[in-house]
Amino acid sequence: MKKGYINPSTIIVVVYLFFFFISFASEFIDFSEINLNPWDYARITDVDYKAVLIDESGSNGKIHVTEKLTFDIHAFSKGNLFWELWRALPEKYEDGVKVDYNVLSVKEILPDGSYRVYRPASRIYWYDYEYRRGPYHWFHSPGPYNPDYDRYECVLMYVNGLYREKVQFEIIYEMNNAALRYADCSSLYLTMYSESTIKYLKSFKAEILIPDKDMPDVGNYKAGTYGTNSHTFNFTESDFKNPGYHTFIIDLDESELKFRPYNQYIEFTLLSYGKDRHKFTDYASRNRYYNDPALQEILDEQEEYDALVPAARSTKTKVLVIAIIVSVIILFSTTLTINKLYKDNTFYRPSINVQYFRDIPSNLDPYFAATLVFSKERKKKELKEVYSALMLSLVRKKYISLEKKDMNIDWTPKNTVFKILAKVDNRQAEPASNPNTIAYNSTTPRPSIMDRIAEMEKNPVTATKISKYYSDTYGELEELTPSEEAYLNLIYRYNRPDGLTMEQFQQRIKADYSNTDSFVKKVKRSVKNIGVLHGYFQTVEYDKEKNKMLAKAKSSRNWGLIFIIIVNFISHFTRLDYAYGAFTLIGIALLLKAYKISKIGRTALLYTQFGEDEYAKWKGLYDFLNSQTLMNEKTVVDLVLWEKYLVYATAFGISEKVIKALNIRCQEFELTPSPMFENRYYRSTYFRSSSRSFSSSVRSASRSYSSHMSSGGYYGGGRGGGGGGGGH
Repeated sequence: MKKGYINPSTIIVVVYLFFFFISFASEFIDFSEINLNPWDYARITDVDYKAVLIDESGSNGKIHVTEKLTFDIHAFSKGNLFWELWRALPEKYEDGVKVDYNVLSVKEILPDGSYRVYRPASRIYWYDYEYRRGPYHWFHSPGPYNPDYDRYECVLMYVNGLYREKVQFEIIYEMNNAALRYADCSSLYLTMYSESTIKYLKSFKAEILIPDKDMPDVGNYKAGTYGTNSHTFNFTESDFKNPGYHTFIIDLDESELKFRPYNQYIEFTLLSYGKDRHKFTDYASRNRYYNDPALQEILDEQEEYDALVPAARSTKTKVLVIAIIVSVIILFSTTLTINKLYKDNTFYRPSINVQYFRDIPSNLDPYFAATLVFSKERKKKELKEVYSALMLSLVRKKYISLEKKDMNIDWTPKNTVFKILAKVDNRQAEPASNPNTIAYNSTTPRPSIMDRIAEMEKNPVTATKISKYYSDTYGELEELTPSEEAYLNLIYRYNRPDGLTMEQFQQRIKADYSNTDSFVKKVKRSVKNIGVLHGYFQTVEYDKEKNKMLAKAKSSRNWGLIFIIIVNFISHFTRLDYAYGAFTLIGIALLLKAYKISKIGRTALLYTQFGEDEYAKWKGLYDFLNSQTLMNEKTVVDLVLWEKYLVYATAFGISEKVIKALNIRCQEFELTPSPMFENRYYRSTYFRSSSRSFSSSVRSASRSYSSHMSSGGYYGGGRGGGGGGGGH
């Protein structure tokens, strides 16, 4: 494994363990208290709220509110101070009348208890110079109110650049239409604090004062509270705390100020009925239901709210039970899927067990060998150097060589020229008039190996042999594999009378999209052809079961992550609230299914017994070439074996390791007649760089052609609404 590489499976495990912990720990820990940047905020931490109901002529059911707010400010740096603090006001429409505000005064409470009176600003401040010139002002922003975009009324306080300190403000305002009148009851409904900033409160004290003359008698009213994790919170009543008023008192400390996304509010309601049904709404505004009965509907809504917590507990328990059942079904279905796989197919195991295989198992096509070695990987491996291996194999088999165009210049794509050594055997085929094209006698045409394979698939009995090649220097040449022949034909196609440079070759590859794509498909198709014709595979679709299993594993993994991450995230904002870890449980079951199916599926290849044995040998060869054993062993091996080592190691993507070992033994081989070892270029970084560039050009051209065809064309030939607070 490469240094710094992180296995995707490790990431998946870490992610679902994290959310598994969050799911259950959230029942006991308030994660909202965790602050990722503790040095850049302005929060309201303490609230002292006092509201006095006013039921007088022209009052329109308003209340008079005095708030004392404590802001805790931690600017990130002295060069980025807070110049603006704010307190959002819970504007809304209620039964057709608008609940809005009239801010009367803003004062800063200094440490000695005295006040600094802020003056109203004529407009809102937008620019830095306005903040610096205009501290100690306030501005009441009336909206516009838009609940869809969380736009509310707001009072802004412009301060004189605060860094890290606590400041207190007293804000006095009137809230209109807080008290509403109906035919059989009256309602006072106060949203005293809400929005996400509520989670930073450390104390909240409130007094709601009802004048004695407007206070319903006992038995004719019902008071209640809403919000916090407790769903409701305690309050007390007093006729003596504020003479002349009946006072509802709320006193919440930090331990009681815990919130979830669905209960980020502190609210109070007073409902009067019976003979006192209109006792505090004589002068309330006429709302849409002013003359309609509403008592039963309001009581039903309160009862429905009170039932939310037990209903949520019941629902979470049911969801957990269902999740357990579903998880068991998922795990059971995993076993059924695996059993069906083995029942419907025959899978062989290697009859040999080797850690390292030092010999070359057979003269196998380099592309097929690489595909075979990595066939049981979970993810299909991109064979980036396989075309380099095909070129080296053509060099080893003496079909081509690479030479310098100018001996005085180093190896570069412009100075590297292909020299074609192979000719078609005249006894079997005659060369065409074009010397750069392989052709056959018109009276006895001989198909290419790819055509031969296609014919053999239809009628193996009538298949003919592949043409043979010879060299003036080396005589009859070793037979080509399908991929090698495709590569050789590519070189013939673009060869020039004055020689084909590597740069010209790559340029033609990039420009000739159609032919390059055809070449890539031939090379890839050769895997199934060789596998079937030579007895490696039981069927052409040898990897069908593997692909099906891995597709199921991928789907299961994705759904598992959806449950663990997305479903849990969504439930966090509802009263399901992770459902005691139910969604995580299903997610874990799906991930276990994905792991098990993936582990079994990646080996679900329909090899014959011969194919499994050959896989074991080639995998053993790969492990040998990829280990330190190759470097450490001092046994002298023959030249041909080392040549093949280099070809297949290049196909496997580990050529550097073999080259490193070769450099130690190069003196043994450089004196022998070997095209691969006489020329140091094949072991140089120049060759690896150039051949990788060629591979990149091939993939790029093939992708471009596929892209053009899929797009329908081809050009070729080289063309809540509530009140919170904070700061800015």
